[in-house]
Amino acid sequence: MEAGARHLRDEHGFNVNTARDYIENYRRMRAGASFHRTINLSAADYFLSRIGQEDGEHLAAAIDAISKHIEYYEGIRSIRLPSLRKIVDKHRARLGSPLSLADHMAAFDRQVERSSADSPAARAARLLAAPKIPAKIKATTDVFVRNADVVAEVLHRAKGTCEHCEKPAPFLRRKDGAPYLEVHHLKPLSEGGEDTVANAVALCPNCHRQKHHGAPNY
Repeated sequence: MEAGARHLRDEHGFNVNTARDYIENYRRMRAGASFHRTINLSAADYFLSRIGQEDGEHLAAAIDAISKHIEYYEGIRSIRLPSLRKIVDKHRARLGSPLSLADHMAAFDRQVERSSADSPAARAARLLAAPKIPAKIKATTDVFVRNADVVAEVLHRAKGTCEHCEKPAPFLRRKDGAPYLEVHHLKPLSEGGEDTVANAVALCPNCHRQKHHGAPNY
């Protein structure tokens, strides 16, 4: 590292400490490791471009490293780094490996938590500067191929009544006039639950959201 730092100082006029930081950031990016030293936009874009050109198999790791860097700084400073995120999204698109929907939603939830903990004045300042039309990215998701007979049988069993709060469905479906209930797996499929009638209940939308997002033992 020291030889590289001296080269950047002598050939490009870098401060030696800054040069060390750049070298360490680049090293950690290639390894996919989180880093806490600051990095400017041009350096981030250049590093990702070079890694993609020289050793494409490390590009996904480098993108992950900068994503961790963004989350770290957004967390400790209650700020947003949209320009750096834009650079990451550009290189992710070139990689051909879009962000998973689960990762995107988890990151968004963390942003909401940080925003909720921030001051109204800080939020107001960001809202004034924020674009009114949101950007779009491509995201991937895994979907379970569910058994339609399970859904139909559970809805038939419920006879239009939520099997948790025992109240009638809150409205009728637009397409067929049937009571609107949602089928929920008691043990989630993602945790190895079976797609069976015994492992499913028909819930109104409110109870369904409570099962997924409510406090324990509600």
